[in-house]
Amino acid sequence: MLLGEELILLLLDDRTGTWLVRRPAVRAAVRVSLVVELLARRRLALDDHGVLVAGLSGTTGGDRLLEQVAQQVVGQRPAELKRPRRGEVEDLLARLRGSGALRRRWLNRSRHLPRDAHREAGVLARLREALGVDRRPDRHTALLVALVFELGLLPTLFPGEDVLTLDHRAAVIVETLRTDLHYFPSTLGDDARERVEGRDVAEGMGDVLSGVGEALEFLDVVVGAGRLLSLPVRALVRVLGEL
Repeated sequence: MLLGEELILLLLDDRTGTWLVRRPAVRAAVRVSLVVELLARRRLALDDHGVLVAGLSGTTGGDRLLEQVAQQVVGQRPAELKRPRRGEVEDLLARLRGSGALRRRWLNRSRHLPRDAHREAGVLARLREALGVDRRPDRHTALLVALVFELGLLPTLFPGEDVLTLDHRAAVIVETLRTDLHYFPSTLGDDARERVEGRDVAEGMGDVLSGVGEALEFLDVVVGAGRLLSLPVRALVRVLGEL
């Protein structure tokens, strides 16, 4: 699943089928998650002026939605990202229905309930495992941790747990993700098929590290610029070091 699909599963209340945050905030968070994934896959990059530019082709696996978003955001600055279209969330909801993860509520078609509760539970379990101390998450899961951490969603997703402990572990994961790529088992399309195959391994790893670093930079700038005001965004815990 894309980061955006996983975020949607996390933001839907399993009992009511309603969003845990306001719908405009869902659209904004989903757009951010899609751009984070595109940067990590090197389909997009940040130039020397902090502007989103086209990156390497072929790293999305031909995913239609990722390619559309990549074309739409080229030329934009993260802090000035334009309002996303409503269709992105609907497209991802349709995917999740098509894969059997969600179903529409019969009496209110705008609400979505789990069809396969194991999907959302699996995403939540991966997050919980990543926030433990004995397992290394893959890069995809680590980026999902970064998203929910920076958006201040950990208390919402894990009510009753110690927020400071969760924040500290998430901050460690994000810092490690930024500085030590070799710590994490691979993924993100197995690092987009080693940057579209045939490259020197060392060069490919450099590309991956650059992409993940730019994804984290983008995320920090967007949240810091207050683009997601209707989310329960808190002041960021500044233990991640400077970008």
